[in-house]
Amino acid sequence: MRRQTILPALALAVALTPIVGVRAADFTKDSIGTTGGDFLLMDLGARGIAMGGAYSAVTNDAYSLYWNPAGLTRVPRFSANFTYGKYFEDINYQSGAVAKRINDTGVFGAGFRYRDVGLVDNTDLSGNKLGEFRPRDYVAEIGWGQSVFDLSDSEVDVTMGGTVRWLHSDYLLQADGYGGDLGIQSRFYTGPYTYDVSLVAQNMGIGQNFDRKRDTMPFRMRLGGAMWLTRNLLLSLEGIMPINNVAHGALGVEYTVEAGRGIKLAMRAGFNSLTLESLNVESGASAGLGLSAANFSFDYSFSPMGLLGDQVHRFTISYNLPAKASRRYRER
Repeated sequence: MRRQTILPALALAVALTPIVGVRAADFTKDSIGTTGGDFLLMDLGARGIAMGGAYSAVTNDAYSLYWNPAGLTRVPRFSANFTYGKYFEDINYQSGAVAKRINDTGVFGAGFRYRDVGLVDNTDLSGNKLGEFRPRDYVAEIGWGQSVFDLSDSEVDVTMGGTVRWLHSDYLLQADGYGGDLGIQSRFYTGPYTYDVSLVAQNMGIGQNFDRKRDTMPFRMRLGGAMWLTRNLLLSLEGIMPINNVAHGALGVEYTVEAGRGIKLAMRAGFNSLTLESLNVESGASAGLGLSAANFSFDYSFSPMGLLGDQVHRFTISYNLPAKASRRYRER
């Protein structure tokens, strides 16, 4: 990574030091269950999930609000995404996002997330059933991606971005929280391959307070890289360090083929080591398919749950307007 690209990454890391309160037990197994708002860690978009979550250097549509807000700058004109995910039991998770290019250097994005856990028994301290309730979580977020021309040239493009969000949970008791992300994404054109690198800090801010103590936000850092090995073959890698668990890695691959004029098919696979020890090897695998035609794309991902004996299916529909021929913005 060149010096001019390292500088903003170092500045980001230094700036985060006072924002995130780090304890001795953080980033270890001892910190599991010590943060609130863990629904913020549920990945969005079938494409990134199928690639194992190794996606912060790849993201290029409205879901960059979640993966890396710097990726918003890769939206040529307009992008809209919606995902439905069905988990085990009665848990389901929906999300949507839109992004609009404002000028040659900046893109604005907005999104929402909604999790419904299903009906849960409400009991007293003696175990007597008092009725039922339905736990729900809501997230609203906005973001901005900015091209940094002062750090870019013919060999590298540097972009930065930020997201701010409001989260609300209703578990009989209600609580609000506020947070945000900061991200950097760089594309390099040196050498025989085009490759991307990224650095993202997620979920900084003020956690929720249900009773007497405010929860810690589920902060994590992501360092990613992606390379086009051929015109159709993409390989991505990601290192993830969450404050409420051990560091883990992810690997993703995507192969696309032209199925006709304006029609592309994509095959994807990935692996994430987060649940390798707790739910066995099978739980870390993922796979998926994608179909794009004209300005629309349809993506599907499949993730087994290992020892839980279930599977998670996600479906994403996207609408992306390409750049106008006359626009100064260019895709390489």
